[in-house]
Amino acid sequence: MNVNSIKTKVIVNPDSNPRVLKRHLRSALRILRNNGFKLSVNFTKGPGEVYPLSLQAASEEFDVVVAVGGDGTTNESINGIIGSRITLGLLPIGGSNVLARELGIPMNLEEAARVIVRGMKRRIDLGCINGRYFSMMASCGYDAYAISRTSLKVKKFIRRYAYVWAGIKDFLGYKPTEITLTLDHGKVVEKGTFVVIGNTHFYGGSHQMTPFAEVDDGFLDLCIYQGKTQIGLVRFAISMFWKQHLKMKKVKYYRVRHVEMSSYKKTLVQVDGDHLGELPMTTTIVPKAIEIFC
Repeated sequence: MNVNSIKTKVIVNPDSNPRVLKRHLRSALRILRNNGFKLSVNFTKGPGEVYPLSLQAASEEFDVVVAVGGDGTTNESINGIIGSRITLGLLPIGGSNVLARELGIPMNLEEAARVIVRGMKRRIDLGCINGRYFSMMASCGYDAYAISRTSLKVKKFIRRYAYVWAGIKDFLGYKPTEITLTLDHGKVVEKGTFVVIGNTHFYGGSHQMTPFAEVDDGFLDLCIYQGKTQIGLVRFAISMFWKQHLKMKKVKYYRVRHVEMSSYKKTLVQVDGDHLGELPMTTTIVPKAIEIFC
């Protein structure tokens, strides 16, 4: 990489936080330009546009992709550049910014740009669920149900609280379904109604669903809730908020490399905060899969 001309694709999701973009994006990009980053800047116009732009950056042999947005923007960027030599930079402006928090990247855009300029890099693991890569988490159960019922309009206006609103609004209509999990090719078989597969210990912002997860330890952390009632799910959520959920009798915790999940009823799945599909699905760890400035 030529330090005097670092070929850099900047992908901006303007819907993530227009107010912050207006105040800080120009100065953050100036910091990059003044330090040898040759920028090609693209603003997305709708969902699903980040992935092809990052894929194009990989095919055109860019050195760096800078994702300006939230968790969804980060996820699409990663899926586009996986397998290339590109280093990912994050300018976090979303509602949760889980990966940025995990890696200690500042929420201030100018400071985040200086992290990229500093040039310190870390190679992290990724999870892969049915061909879709994730850096933060995948889950099935109630949160995936709530995410599937959250409109883009609601996400845009109330940001990180959109999922909380959806979760409260649709709670009475939700019926837990039993999920069967086969861990590490049959070494363990478990049952649950709410499952989170974490690559990070942060979840939904600053909460810690999988508190022992590390992004570069070669494992995925698995939190399984086995309760079957709505009131039990509320207790689990409250316990998680107070970091006490792992003490519950109906919670199991594992560190795994391979997870197969299935259900006899329709059960939705989310990945890094976006709807993915429904079970059955298989998840594996991909060690040291991508390099990030942090």
